[in-house]
Amino acid sequence: MSRLPLAGRRVVHWAKFYPPHRGGMESVAAALAQAACQDGASVEVVAFDPARRPAAAPPADGLPAPRVLRCPVRWALASQPLSWRYLWRAWRTARQASLVHLHAPNMLALLPALLLPRQGPGRVPLVVHWHSDVVDKGWLGRLVAPLERALLRRADRVIVTSAPYAQGSLRLRQVRGLRERQRVVPIGVAAPGAGRASPDPGDGAATLAGVQDWLAGRRLLLALGRLVPYKGFEVLLQALTRVDPRAALVLVGQGPQADALQAQVQALGLADRVRLLPEVDDAGRDALLSAAQVFCLPSVARAEAFGVVLVEAMAHGVPVVATHIPGSGVPWVNQHMVSGLNVPPGDAAALAAALNQLLADEPLRRHLAQGARQRHQEAFSQARAWAATLAVYREVLPENAGIRPVLPA
Repeated sequence: MSRLPLAGRRVVHWAKFYPPHRGGMESVAAALAQAACQDGASVEVVAFDPARRPAAAPPADGLPAPRVLRCPVRWALASQPLSWRYLWRAWRTARQASLVHLHAPNMLALLPALLLPRQGPGRVPLVVHWHSDVVDKGWLGRLVAPLERALLRRADRVIVTSAPYAQGSLRLRQVRGLRERQRVVPIGVAAPGAGRASPDPGDGAATLAGVQDWLAGRRLLLALGRLVPYKGFEVLLQALTRVDPRAALVLVGQGPQADALQAQVQALGLADRVRLLPEVDDAGRDALLSAAQVFCLPSVARAEAFGVVLVEAMAHGVPVVATHIPGSGVPWVNQHMVSGLNVPPGDAAALAAALNQLLADEPLRRHLAQGARQRHQEAFSQARAWAATLAVYREVLPENAGIRPVLPA
């Protein structure tokens, strides 16, 4: 028997987007797909691609890699991309799969998932990775709710990223008997410099050099994320007016709030203390995280279900200031006085006080930096996340079934 646990299996991921598109769900899908490849599986990923990128070249390091089937976005509805090709490729890949791993929320993927056979020789096990509830979608959310409940009833296993988020999710609680099929698998992040395709260190050095020139000796506060309302970056800018002027903020991200945030920076008189950067590559992120004194995630709503960037900061030993969002996994990921500080969401004064406390108290900052790195190693390593995911796969994959040939998609 092969020593690779997934040898001969065909694992298919249905993702919303996929790297180089930046985001927490995307990084999780990529890490799990790559890990399955290295454990012997043939892996395909179906994902939307707004940029219509060409097919990726084989990895230069020769390691096995997933086959990514990118589908152009024909339409979009309330931030949900739509494409007939996505539906076709999802269904086509599922017919040949040993297992389908669906990353939710992804409204379009609900439809082919509900058609997967549950019994008989054509049965396809379905693992649903519940990254977040569908929130703030109005009539569309109400329309999709019955389909989500049907999806959760159909799923053989449902992965949630933290127990607090599962307990706070009305949708998960609505499905009778789901708890027995639900598994908590916290998101894992590779240690700095590991698990990536050798980024050019020169790129990170150039990014950091530009930021350090601008800082001119000031201490670096860092925030990363999509520029969207639930991230609470406008609250962080308000808080910065009360933060020690010997610190400056670098905010890295893109999104629909970019212009509004830039205008707020000007209106608050913070032009010399805030630098907004578009997305930087992995080497640039690593360099900024390594240089930061404090990392801040000021999110204000449960749409922030976990906060993958928190774990990235912890992996670099950076103390965190985050928010205590009810029903979210964020305050569980960033444990108060262990890896950082948590404050009430939307409270600029409390956020400023926490930032000032860490900037002024070096022993505390060092203690939390050590706690952050230790928490990453003990709870959020990439190896731990993959081992837990593989255990879920083994629960639904029969020992001698699911070994299928790879056919053209």
